[in-house]
Amino acid sequence: MPETVLGLVHNATTLLFGVYISAAFLGIKMHRKNILTMFIFSLCVGIFFVLSFVLFGERVTEQLYPLIIHLPLVLFLTLYYKYRAALSTLSVLTAYLCCQVSNWVGLAALDLSRKLWVYYCVRIIITAAVFLLLIRYVSSASARLLQKPTGSIMILALMPTVYYLYDYTTSVYTELLYSGMKVVTEFLGFVLCIAYVLFLFLYFKQYEGKCEAERKHQLIEMQHSHFEKELDTIRRSERELSIARHDMRHFMLNVSSFIENGEYDKAQKLIGEVTDAIAKTPTLRYCKNELVNMIIGSYAEKFRLVGCELECAVQIPEALPFSDVDLTAILSNGLENALQAVTPLPHEKRFARIEMRMNGDKLLISVKNTFDKPPVFADGIPISQRQGHGIGTQSIVAVTEKLRGNCQFTANDGIFILRVIL
Repeated sequence: MPETVLGLVHNATTLLFGVYISAAFLGIKMHRKNILTMFIFSLCVGIFFVLSFVLFGERVTEQLYPLIIHLPLVLFLTLYYKYRAALSTLSVLTAYLCCQVSNWVGLAALDLSRKLWVYYCVRIIITAAVFLLLIRYVSSASARLLQKPTGSIMILALMPTVYYLYDYTTSVYTELLYSGMKVVTEFLGFVLCIAYVLFLFLYFKQYEGKCEAERKHQLIEMQHSHFEKELDTIRRSERELSIARHDMRHFMLNVSSFIENGEYDKAQKLIGEVTDAIAKTPTLRYCKNELVNMIIGSYAEKFRLVGCELECAVQIPEALPFSDVDLTAILSNGLENALQAVTPLPHEKRFARIEMRMNGDKLLISVKNTFDKPPVFADGIPISQRQGHGIGTQSIVAVTEKLRGNCQFTANDGIFILRVIL
């Protein structure tokens, strides 16, 4: 009789362990409502378990356990708590794997004592201890892990899935595990080895992809920082020119005074300083937007230095709903790529044009230029074969996606075209 009672307590604690740990692994909070809801669910499936035990016996109930307990638990977590089925399945399989701690310790105690009541007592105690440890130290980390992308989830699912299938195949639905056949007893090691190798392959492949993405992100962030400094430089030059224009009367008086006093060197130096300030700052007005005007003006001068006239057709309002850094990243990268492309060409083949206009509430940007060597495309995006290059294009794509726009790169008949819609 005591063994029967202990057996019932053991089954109840194992069931509660599986339900609450599966929920905790998903990150479900253990407040009063959830605790009560999960207890009611446990009571319901427990009733079905008892009915199956009474009607069909222990062996059949053990074989039906996945249908009586595990499947309803997956559906409960998926439908009631609105988690993805894959995540719910993984949490249940992981909880099942954790049950093997008490199972092994209990079997060890049974072998030593040869008493069934000792087995049940040890399992109940170990189940409670493992439950407390998992809730305290593992559940929160598991919940964060299960928020990772699908690829990461599939990696995490390898071990518990392999063990679950092996355990039920060899010890529940068949007696292969206890047949004494070496090929069966060694099969778990074989399967775990394959699973581990797959885990390493998938994990490191994903890790390398993550590192590459982080590296590109860092480069783009560095480029944004560079653009912020470039903007400051352009604005500072613009302010200096504005001050120089505003103070032109004073400048002329100072120059006249130096000449009258025979201080020709000072007059010449002052003229040179003002000339440099004017030369460094774009003086043409391409549009009403000051930022765009400064960027185009800055690059127009760079194009002139390589013997190419940058054609401009810009019709945009004074204010645009984008941050200065984002807009600078797109325009500067587009124009910089065009500048790099036309520079190796003979003077007569150098061509670059930028167009900007509004179409309703959308900003349309187009940068066209000739090129020397046809670009190589990957997934519709031009990639550079040279080390350290190609980040500009990735930056354009990243910023465009961030602003929920789209961009397109084409190269036909010697003309490369960047189109951006924001």
